[in-house]
Amino acid sequence: MFGQGKRAAILELHKQGHAVRKIAQALRASRNTVRNIIRSGTAEVPKIVRPSKAEAHRVQILELYSRCRGSLVRLHKGLLAQGAQLSYPALTRFVRREGISKKQSGLRHTHPRAAESIATAKEWLAEITYGWRAARFSATEFKDAIELTKLLQIVRNGTLLERKKAATILARKRGIPNTITATILHATQRTTRRYFKVYMEAGAAGLFSGEPRLGNPAKHAEITNRILELLHCRPDSIGFNRMNWTQRDLIQAYEARHHETISRSTLARLIKKAGYGWRKARRVLTSPDPNYQEKVELLVTTLRSLTASEMFLFIDEWGPVQVWKRPGRAYRDKNSVPRIPRHQVSRGTVSLVAALSATTNQTTWMFVASKDTRSIMDLLEILYNQYHAASKLYVTWDAVAWHNSAVLTEWLDDFNEENKREPAGPVIELVPLPTSAQFLNVIEGVLNGMTRAVIHNSDYKSTEAMKLAISTHFNQRNQHFKDHPKRAGSKLWEMDTLKELDVLKAGD
Repeated sequence: MFGQGKRAAILELHKQGHAVRKIAQALRASRNTVRNIIRSGTAEVPKIVRPSKAEAHRVQILELYSRCRGSLVRLHKGLLAQGAQLSYPALTRFVRREGISKKQSGLRHTHPRAAESIATAKEWLAEITYGWRAARFSATEFKDAIELTKLLQIVRNGTLLERKKAATILARKRGIPNTITATILHATQRTTRRYFKVYMEAGAAGLFSGEPRLGNPAKHAEITNRILELLHCRPDSIGFNRMNWTQRDLIQAYEARHHETISRSTLARLIKKAGYGWRKARRVLTSPDPNYQEKVELLVTTLRSLTASEMFLFIDEWGPVQVWKRPGRAYRDKNSVPRIPRHQVSRGTVSLVAALSATTNQTTWMFVASKDTRSIMDLLEILYNQYHAASKLYVTWDAVAWHNSAVLTEWLDDFNEENKREPAGPVIELVPLPTSAQFLNVIEGVLNGMTRAVIHNSDYKSTEAMKLAISTHFNQRNQHFKDHPKRAGSKLWEMDTLKELDVLKAGD
């Protein structure tokens, strides 16, 4: 239900001629609520009287309140001890509605001047909160106009906690006492006093920084170290039948080891502050090749020692890929999920072999019927003609069977011998990759990118349609790197083989 200030704002805006829709949008209320308040014609909040279970225990409550010195927790325990069937929320609601705490507190709300001051403060707070009157502050109250604008924006559009903080500062700067400020904001005087103290010491940046209060920093540093010590132990090593920690188990282990309790919120906050969080283990390729280091050093050395007339080419195959309706990730309505049949009739298959230039980032490809030695020979002949002006072509590929076949090696030797007798044409030299080291073959990433772009979510009607899409993708990619030159495999060009060899060996 809207309070008196918001109801007054609605009536005032209606008097100024604003439409119901505009008022509802400005105050974030429904149009029916705005219409009902306008029809009532009064800013007074209607009183809703509901029967209270606590009414039958009024005498006991009044008697125990002074004895418990205003502590509602102790008062509720006393009522339960006397046999009263009353929940704690019902008790607090009854105490608020009857004004029992106000009668016992030091602030005399029943005094006419106090009531008038609270009403005036509430009206002023409604003015600055809902913006239907401009807030006016003198130069002595707010010297920084930018900070005043920020506080006014937060008090209107911030979260509940931020609005309370901003309202506290504005009210105190206005000259409203802390007692009245805490009353109209439904906060304790200690809380509003702390807000104002933080603002005076650290300004608005410190007040809205969102940093949790950790109390004693040295104590919390000690608790953090104890928690990290537990995190570095496996749970099964200290009696828990688990392989990973949960917050509940950490709390139990902490209390058993250090004989003191810790809340779940404190545990989560300290773990997060220490930089720990849930991380999933990453499976990576590792190469068992005994000559791994020598092959990687040869690869990197060859790349860095290329002359202007030499080319370095990464070669790999792709496919065979079935031509049918394929799944994939895409932007979709959350209520609309495509269905992909598990069993489909294939419209054919597509395979290709491709080469990527390390210096120009240009891709050369050809579609093949199968991935074998013959397809590699055909691609090498295409590359020989394409880069005929070069003096040497360095070629690297994965260590699969048909790449290392004796037939291919003999053919390449004969091919080079024949080309050496020609007046022009490059010599082709192999730079082998280590076993199970696909992460060193840069063209793998290019082929993966093509797959995500034109194969995922596809539903080509024929192999020709899929081949056309693949060729268009490679043509567009080649044109991009002609317009924006960049070398392929930047990590290989820049890596230090002595310091980063373990990183590459783990596939990172």
